[in-house]
Amino acid sequence: MAGMNEIHLIGKKLLVDKCPILMDCQPDENWQKYWQVMGGEWKEEDGWLIGAEKGNLGGILFSRESYDCDVVFSFTMKTVLPATRDLNALFCAHWENGYLGNAYVVGLNGWWEHKSGIERSPETGLRSLTGAYHYTPGTEVRMTTGIIKGHSFLCVDDEIVAELIDPNYISGGHVGFSPYCTKLAIKDIQVRRAVWEEFIQSYEPEF
Repeated sequence: MAGMNEIHLIGKKLLVDKCPILMDCQPDENWQKYWQVMGGEWKEEDGWLIGAEKGNLGGILFSRESYDCDVVFSFTMKTVLPATRDLNALFCAHWENGYLGNAYVVGLNGWWEHKSGIERSPETGLRSLTGAYHYTPGTEVRMTTGIIKGHSFLCVDDEIVAELIDPNYISGGHVGFSPYCTKLAIKDIQVRRAVWEEFIQSYEPEF
């Protein structure tokens, strides 16, 4: 990441400042104007969206709008203690047969072993995970995620945590959130249309 205005991915430079804003949501009593509850328990409290799911599944919130373009999805999120895990968000998300269908899921402190990263839903085996990033439960983090021509990414507090390239990628769909058997708080939510340029990268000899 080269500061907040650009995100440097492999072969692509995301020009954040040039990405048009499609949705800017500060949760209040009118939060359902932007969001539809697909699963779990959701409410607004003190400027936060609070999502909870006590079962062994995802409590899912979808944007009412479905986006037909590559998106950049940013938000501030934390676990609601004593919950500690699965700070999950969705993009290119579709609803199928009463549950989450095709989608990309990004998360922190998930995958049973407190890992972070990106995976494609439903279960395909396509994922990019790391145990190197450690989230401190109850603390606020700024997450930015999204997709450019099948190249998805996850940044946390301006650091890239994961990239994933899907050769048969999902196009379009909803953005949203999915507390999986946990409780989350979310605010300062923004969706942008991705604007990027080719990023030529090369090495110079070091010795």
